[in-house]
Amino acid sequence: MRDEPQASQPTPEPEFINVQQLLERLPISRRTLYAHRASGKIPYVQLGDRVLFHWGTVKEALLRQQGTNAVNSR
Repeated sequence: MRDEPQASQPTPEPEFINVQQLLERLPISRRTLYAHRASGKIPYVQLGDRVLFHWGTVKEALLRQQGTNAVNSR
């Protein structure tokens, strides 16, 4: 009996990403990222000297803000 080749599973996105990885996913500058982080618009976790972002939580926060901004601009 031959082993059937397994369908390759997509590699899951990492739970937490660093500043550089977040900047690769968002169309903002490093300066804007730090400003949004400081104001609480982009949630983060700090472990010692490392700052990490949970990509799913960041996306949710930005989508919530987008919805709020759409309502406020009317």
